Order: sequence, then structure tokens, then C-alpha cells
Amino acid sequence: MSDTPVVVGILYPSEWYGDADGFAREVAAIEALDARVRVIAQGYVEPHELRSARGTPGAEDLRDRAPALTDAQRAAFAEITVAVAIDLPFDVVTHAPNLAWVQSVGAGTGQLQSAGLASAGIRLTSAAGVNAVGIAEFVLARVLQHWKRLSTLDAARDRHEWTPVYGRQLAGTTLGLIGLGAINSAVASRAKAFGMRVLATRRSATPGATAPDIDEVFPPDGLHTMLGRCDVVVAAVPETPETTGMMDAGAFAAMQQGAFFCNVGRGSFVDEPALIEALERDHLGAAALDVASVEPLPGDHPLWNAPNLYLSPHGASVPSTLFVNLHELFRNNLARYLAGEPLRNEVDLTRGY
Repeated sequence: MSDTPVVVGILYPSEWYGDADGFAREVAAIEALDARVRVIAQGYVEPHELRSARGTPGAEDLRDRAPALTDAQRAAFAEITVAVAIDLPFDVVTHAPNLAWVQSVGAGTGQLQSAGLASAGIRLTSAAGVNAVGIAEFVLARVLQHWKRLSTLDAARDRHEWTPVYGRQLAGTTLGLIGLGAINSAVASRAKAFGMRVLATRRSATPGATAPDIDEVFPPDGLHTMLGRCDVVVAAVPETPETTGMMDAGAFAAMQQGAFFCNVGRGSFVDEPALIEALERDHLGAAALDVASVEPLPGDHPLWNAPNLYLSPHGASVPSTLFVNLHELFRNNLARYLAGEPLRNEVDLTRGY
């Protein structure tokens, strides 16, 4: 690169970091990488429901719901060449004509792609993996909560009822992973520690494919075969036209009677009426969702009343480690960017992931 200044815009609210001194140290560490680098910390955040909707088809129809830019935001966008962002305004290049690269705060990038990055030639990297450990721990916690019948034990305690309640052992059971990115790779290693057999589907799987901590890898067209062999199924896949609604009635029917399903990827992956139906007829033993097709979930949504469904409001991550890991990834990528080297986690904008 030339001696042209590189203006980094940290566009998530600094208070999200959770530690003002820690955030200041992160800014200083970014600027210390190279004399060309200058940081502007100016938050730009859209409502959660708009962010969720912008990651799905039809985002162009949502333009009137985007917040108007403040003078401070306009000034920041006019200068930045690199952004660390969770949201971006539509047609971002009209506000940020020098923007060349965006580092996403999260693993999901659909809402950022809807800002017109591909057409403007703006590069995008995801934060895939920065909170994989925390999310993997959450997944195993949900499995343990259900199989060890912890809610039943807590309810009995509240009734002052001393009646033995017995759970199920994880060792010797089979876990199926839909997608084998950073999150499910972390799930796999922890499941192995519990003595579980681990299967997985992967887009790039070929006959005889292997992966760390995985006993057997299936291509996408082997999904139903894998589902039929699993006691637990965990989904963590990116949001693309191909994955939308992939977990449908046929997929749930392919699962074993009494199996447990968990989704910590994208809400659009699950056909929610089909999931509810599978729970209502007791085909599934239980399910856990940390994501939904509409977020925040409306108070009258049928998911609230689905039997044996554990719901959480997109909170499986651990912010205290997410932002530390995010900045470590970003600094590494920024050094690569300045040196003209390949970036980690770069999104192929022609495929959407």
C-alpha cells in the first residue's frame, strides 16, 4: 500500500465493549500498528428487527425504516477507509466514498451485504469464530439441561418434593452437526470430551472426507441420512438462499423419535411451523433456538407456546470475550490489509458467505 492514511471507523457503540479503559487500549493498539492508521469511534446502529430483516431477501423494501444519519455519523463515513461494523446504511458508498473494507462484528454478514458492498467493490470479512467457544458451551448446556432433566429437578425443588428424577447419559450417543464452521467445530471437540460420536454435514464434503473430532462427514445431499442417525442435531450455518428453510418438515421427519434439535446459526434456516408441529406430535423430544426468523420475537408468535422448546433471545454469545477476540482478529487482518496480504474470514460476495 502507499503512504495514504488509513482511517478506521469503529462503528459499533463503544459501550458495547463493556470496559471503557479496555476499549481505549484497543483503539491505541490499532493506531500503533502503523503510522498511517487513525481511528474514529462513531457508532452507527440500526434497530435489531431491521438488522434481522436486512439479512433476508427483500431488504431493498426496508429503506424507509433505516435511521437518518447524524452530522457526526456523516462526517465519520466521509473519512473512513476501513470499518468495524455491525450495521451500515443502505448505499453505503454514497456516504463513505473511500470505504474499501468492512470487518463485521458478527459471524453473520447479510445485513452488511445489503448495504451494496458487492456492487461497490468493497471487501468484507466476517467475525466467524470469535465467540465459537462461548456458543459451543451454550449448546452443550442446553443438551445437558434437557437430558439431565434440570428443569424438572428445579420444579420439584420449588414444590419441596423429594422424588428421584433420572436423566440420560451423553457418552455413547450420536451428535449431528449441520455445518462445520468455527462454532460447530468447537461443539464437536466438546462433544468428544463427553464421549459422543460426532457426525457432520459440510458443503465441500467428498466421499471419504474427514475433519478433526468428526467421525463421519456427509455432503449436503446426505443431510437426511445423517439426521436419522443422531440423538442430537445442532445447526450453525450461514444465511444464504440455499440454507433458507432447509430444516423443513421433511428434515424433522428424518430425525429420530425423541431427538433433540438446536439452532444457533440463523433463524431463516428453520421452517418454524414444521418445528412446532414436530414438537406438538412428540416426534422431537425437545428443541432449543437461540435465533428466530423474526427478531425480536413478537409476543404473539407461536414459538412462545411450543411444547418442550427452549428459547433464548440471540444470547448464546459471550460479549466479554467476543469484543476482545474481535479486535484481535481485526488487528491481524488490518496488518494483512496494510501489507497487501490475504484477509482472514473474507466473504465471497458472489456467494454470500
